[in-house]
Parts: sequence; C-alpha cells; structure tokens
Amino acid sequence: MGKINVLPDRIIGKIAAGEVVERPASVVKECIENSLDANAGAIIVEIKKAGKVLISVRDDGDGIEPDDMEKLFKRHATSKIREMEDLYAIRSLGFRGEALYTIGSVADVVIISSQGKNGGAGTEIHVRGGERISARPAGRPRGTTIEIRELFFNTPARRKFLRSDQAEFRQILSVFIPYCISLPEKRFSLSHNGRESAVYAPSAGMLQRICAVLGLDEKNLLQAEREFPEDGFSARLFLGDINLRRPRRDQQFVFVNGRPVYSQGISYAINQTYRSMMPRDVYPVFVAFVDLPCENIDANVHPSKKEVKLKNEAAVSSAISSFITELLTGKGHAAEVKRVSVYFPTGKGGSLPARQSPLSERKWDESIFGDGRENQEEREEAASLPLKSRLREAVYAGRYRNKYLFFESGDVLLVIDQHAAHERINFEKLKREFESGKVGVQQLLSPMIIKMNPEEMSAWEDGEKTLEDIGFHTTRWDTNSVALHAMPLLIRNPELSLRSILAEKNIFTASREKLARKACRGSVLAGEKVTEEEAARIKDDLLKCDMPLVCPHGRPTVVEFSESFFDRQFLR
Repeated sequence: MGKINVLPDRIIGKIAAGEVVERPASVVKECIENSLDANAGAIIVEIKKAGKVLISVRDDGDGIEPDDMEKLFKRHATSKIREMEDLYAIRSLGFRGEALYTIGSVADVVIISSQGKNGGAGTEIHVRGGERISARPAGRPRGTTIEIRELFFNTPARRKFLRSDQAEFRQILSVFIPYCISLPEKRFSLSHNGRESAVYAPSAGMLQRICAVLGLDEKNLLQAEREFPEDGFSARLFLGDINLRRPRRDQQFVFVNGRPVYSQGISYAINQTYRSMMPRDVYPVFVAFVDLPCENIDANVHPSKKEVKLKNEAAVSSAISSFITELLTGKGHAAEVKRVSVYFPTGKGGSLPARQSPLSERKWDESIFGDGRENQEEREEAASLPLKSRLREAVYAGRYRNKYLFFESGDVLLVIDQHAAHERINFEKLKREFESGKVGVQQLLSPMIIKMNPEEMSAWEDGEKTLEDIGFHTTRWDTNSVALHAMPLLIRNPELSLRSILAEKNIFTASREKLARKACRGSVLAGEKVTEEEAARIKDDLLKCDMPLVCPHGRPTVVEFSESFFDRQFLR
C-alpha cells in the first residue's frame, strides 16, 4: 500500500489558513481589500476582543450576485483573474481567491450581500469550519457585510499563540491605517469593543488625509512628484522634515501601484538619505507612492501579498533617494527646539549591562603609524591607570560642534559625547526614581498638546495609569490628541519620550528599567551649546554613575587619545 495520501479539503483549508490568515489583522486586511475591490465608498470595521470574538466589515460596494454567493467559499474562486496573463497585469488588491476559503475553514462566518436590485433583496451565507450551515434570502442596502466569529475555534494551537488583546489590536490598526492614508476620497471607521478608534471622513486631498491619520501638521510635510521615464516609473512623495522624529519606523509607508507593501530596497534608500540629517535611534516620517507598469511588478511572491518584487528595484530606489536629497536640502525647514528646563542630575542610580565595551585608544593602520610595539607599550601603560581615574583628574579644554567635550588628563585627551553622557546620567536617576515610586515631576504652566496616530492613542488609553506612575500626567484632549500637564523633571523633550514609551509593545509588562531607557531618549537635544561649568558638571555626574562609560543603549560615553597618537599623525 502506498504511503502518499491526498489530503481532504478540510485539512487543506487549515493548512492554507496558516499561510493567509496568521492572526485577526490578516482577516481584517483581506476583508478590507475585498470591499475596496468592490468599489466601496465607505468601510466600517467593528472589532471585539481584538478580533478573537468578532470581526465585522460592512461596505457600500457593488455587492455580490446571488449566483456567485454559492462559490464564495470554494478554493481559488475569484473574479479578478481568468488567464495566466492576468497575473502580470494585476490592478486589484486581491486576486488569488484564497481569503474567504481559508477564513471560512477556521471560523464561523456569515456574509450578507446585495446589489441593491429588486428592493434590496440579497443573500445570506453561513459557513462554520468549512461546512455550509445555511443559505437564504436576506434584505440589506447595496453592499456587503461579513461577520467572522470564533476565529481559530478549530485550530486551538493557532489560537493559543495569539498575543494580548492590546498587541493584536495594534496589529489590526497597522493594517487598517495604510488604506485610510492612500484613499482620501473614501470613508473609514474602526471601533474596538464599542469604542471608536479611527474614523475618517473623505478628505479634500492626500496631504490633508495623511495629516489627519498620522496626527501631523501640514507645515512639517514636504510633497512632490516626478516622472522618471528613464527608469520607467513615477513617484509621489510626502516627506517629514527634520522636526518629525519617531522612536521607531511606525510612520513610514510605501505604496506600489496603490498597494501597501513592504519594500526593503525603497525603505532602506529613504532611511539612509535621512541619516545625515537625523540623530541615531530616531526615524523619519514618509509616505511614498510609486507607480510603474504592471509587467514590472510581481505581486504574487507571498501568500499575504505584503511584499512585491520590482523588476528594477535598485534603479527605482536610487532615483528616489536622489529625489529626496534634492527635496530635503532645497525645501526642508530648520529644526524647531521645544525647550523645557535644563536639569543635570546627581547621585547614583541603577545599572544596565553594557552591550559593548567603551572605546579606548583608536586602532589605526600600524604600517603607517609605527610597527605596533609602541602601541603595545602605550596600551600597557594606559591599562595601569583606569579610565575613570584619568577622567576624575581631567580639566576642561573645549568643545567641538556642540557634540563633543574635550578634557585633558596628563598626556591623554578624553573626549566625552555630551548626548550619550546625558543619557547615562539621566537614565540612572530616572530608573532609581521609577523603582522607588518617587519621581520628581515638573508641572507645566499650560498643557502641551501632542497629536497622536491611532496606534499611539490605543496604547495611551491602555497605559494612562502606568504613564502617571512614572511622572507623565496626561488627559485626552480630543479624538487624536492628548494633553501633557506634567512630566519627569529630567526630561527635556517630553514628546519624544512619550512616543518612545507608547511604542513599547506592552506598557503593563515593561520593566521600570526599560521605561527609563525609553524616556531618556527625550533627556538630551542634539547640538546644544554647553558652557564650561555645565561640561564640568556632566563629567562629575558621569563619574557618579554605576556604569559611566556607556550610554543606556550601549554606545561609549568617553573615548581617549594619547599624546603619542597625535604625534604620529603629524609624523613627529
């Protein structure tokens, strides 16, 4: 008897669901795309328990013909393609005909659809675990409603690995938001457990919709578009200027022929272009629309359609990078500094394991600067006197580009990265205050209004009490803004600090050390001028830290250069 079995449809459906329907957010994505392909002008999404209990998507699209309702839950049943050639001319968001089949295999699904004919007569289909339960006439206005309940009820292993409601709902927001951005003429609504999370009426234009969805000011966005006939594509770009800095890449969107996708080449090119303009560990805001002939795109490279393959991705990325450089250098705004009180902490705090060793003597090409024996002698001599001891006796000698502080100590020059040093000092102070519950708080004379995107608002709603415990006193200002009334004394850029903390996957479970590390992103500002007295205070406070030689993120705070090193540079 042979060993090879032909799997039954019920098993095939569950296997396919693992590729197409990874989590509730995958279901929301497929349903929204179906609505958009049906020319819907309004899409209303209702979620309960992050989609584990209910996902409901209603639209006012074309509706489904009664004869087609019977084919909905058959595998690879689609109206988007008929011939092989159609795969190379895809303009619709969906095309494989797998979504409803796989969703119906692992959930309880009811679809009601009407084309608005014959007084609103429509059809209702009920499927559970791949089995047809019922099919009957039903009335509703033109459009389609799909309700998915008990997702993964018959695949407990998949359900077991779903994350917390907060984490899963943030995933739903991350797939919902791109469509809201790219289609300003349509109405979108998303509610969770009966509470509206994101509601957008049709906007006057793309710029207005982007600002409404992402909580941005129009003055901080540059927009431009250009044809690139030599590379066979066009680009429409909305670029945040230097004042829009994010703790993570959560406001970066790439659309290829209207489809929200992940394009490593394009995203990398844009981020690298910003690198020379932004500090390390902060990320820009951008929305990039790229249009090119269908034959130059392969949208069929991943079951979830999250990725596409471009025929000339390197050329496209390079052209976009050059275009962005031209825009940012020619039209970008100067940085806006929102100052709060300057405070340099003292005292010891907690510790943080270093991710890398502090840099000592720079290693240079010994074939040019000696044979290495002198270097070895210097290293041995330097090792006999710890860096902390040399720093303690060091005398201020100057600064460079408002970034680096110079101190002389004997025959060595010590260079302190003032930003990294500030972060270490404030981190240890904040961590100790967070853990003791005695956070020094500064009340603001008038509240600072901070616009937020839906993901940040969701995180704020769940973590408001935790934020108050660590010194951030906030209240809701309006649908997409919060008012900051008080903040920890040590924080100098409260907006960046608050966004960094809200970017944490789960504020509830985050350690006080992690929250302090994120809050410290707002403790310093790049390019600030430091006086001699403040420089000396930085040095003294750094020496009081438990781990003074690295910042909370593992970068060195102090680098030393010997006199003999400089002698070699000048061939003395």
